[in-house]
Amino acid sequence: MNMKKLLASLTAGSLCLGAAAVLPKSTSAADTQYRIMCVGDSITHGYINGDNGYRKYLCYYLQQNGISYDMVGPENGWTDAATYNWNGTTITYDPQHCGYSGYSTMSYSGRTGIYETLFGGSNLMETYDPDMVLLQIGTNDLLDASLDIRTGVGDIRETTTALDRLETVVDKILENMDSTDVLFVTTVPDIDANTCASWVSSYQWTFGITAEEIPAKVQECVDSYNAGVKALVAEKQAAGKNVQFGDINSVVDYTAGDLEDGCHPSEQGYAKMGAHWAEQITAYLGGETTPPATEETTESTTESDVAETETTPSETTAEPTETTTETTEPVTETTEPTTDPTEPTTTETTTTETTAAELETTETTTETTVTETTKEEFDPSDEVLLGDVNVDEKLNILDILTLQKYLLGSGSLSRQGYPLADMNQDGKVNAFDLAMLKKAVLKANSPSTGFPV
Repeated sequence: MNMKKLLASLTAGSLCLGAAAVLPKSTSAADTQYRIMCVGDSITHGYINGDNGYRKYLCYYLQQNGISYDMVGPENGWTDAATYNWNGTTITYDPQHCGYSGYSTMSYSGRTGIYETLFGGSNLMETYDPDMVLLQIGTNDLLDASLDIRTGVGDIRETTTALDRLETVVDKILENMDSTDVLFVTTVPDIDANTCASWVSSYQWTFGITAEEIPAKVQECVDSYNAGVKALVAEKQAAGKNVQFGDINSVVDYTAGDLEDGCHPSEQGYAKMGAHWAEQITAYLGGETTPPATEETTESTTESDVAETETTPSETTAEPTETTTETTEPVTETTEPTTDPTEPTTTETTTTETTAAELETTETTTETTVTETTKEEFDPSDEVLLGDVNVDEKLNILDILTLQKYLLGSGSLSRQGYPLADMNQDGKVNAFDLAMLKKAVLKANSPSTGFPV
């Protein structure tokens, strides 16, 4: 929104990495503070333990990825700094948000809608002026079996589906965002109908089924809604809207203990959610889109989900769980966030550092492998980090931005940086190397490497 006046936009249509690539709107993510508004129901608010749910983990991982933020919204508005202790690590985060327990997509009998909350009185989009909106809504519609109901839209009463109502919310948010802003829309977690049976009792009379048939019907409705979310995002992207897809359903697994009560995430589930959101934001700022329905995206998500599920520490342990898998993650080192995590200087001390020598002893099956470079410019005894384009001995988003500027003709590479930018070691530096660098940075700084560290 207004903050975008401070950003320098990259050349329009500058570098095509895909059919609908959206490049970052700032040449220095570390120096730019993004206003982020988390919008949704009790899952966004933070239902379990009253501890702000996934948002504290989102803040933590953004800090680790070197992204400066300002969380905005009408809730928790009396402070922009709170702390949370997780297995001995203190998270300092910004608790402001726009999440409300019990809210549906739009108002209907017994429920208040997030649509009416955002736009029914004062326009919260105008008031808080976010650069990014993270929207997760629809769980209460699903709990009520309110998939096809009559609801009020202004002075008109009409029959709408939950997805119709979601699209109304999406369209209104987009209407109130600048072209340089972005809306992330996500799926909702599965509902364990056996655990929260009383919350989904309306399915029995709504669909004329027995109590024993409710769990299967609930799952069918959740799957249908989430498929509709993917299709909605794809439709808006095709229309040229800056909408990105998030898939919370893919990272929250109630069979793995990620739900507390059959509906709301446990702390373990919230940690996975925060990691996922941070990964989506980091990818977006690195110039990658998040298309909702392609085979390549599905495969990539699956690999990430496996890593996050296996490395997220258990709530019952005092120390992070160490898990050995066939795909061994690179060794990473990070430091605790400071009491002022939004300062760019803090993020430099928390950036993941991985050397080539360490990776030579680490077995990995990832597409991008960091190896030792022995170009003539270097003493063979030196340890170098492939992808460290700006030669600061770190692998992070600044390397992406440096290479991106070089390929756009608006920057240059040093004698030492050029061979490190040649990710596939074919003697050329081009868009293929940029794509590989993005994957390497996301891998090196991925929240799936575990929390806390």
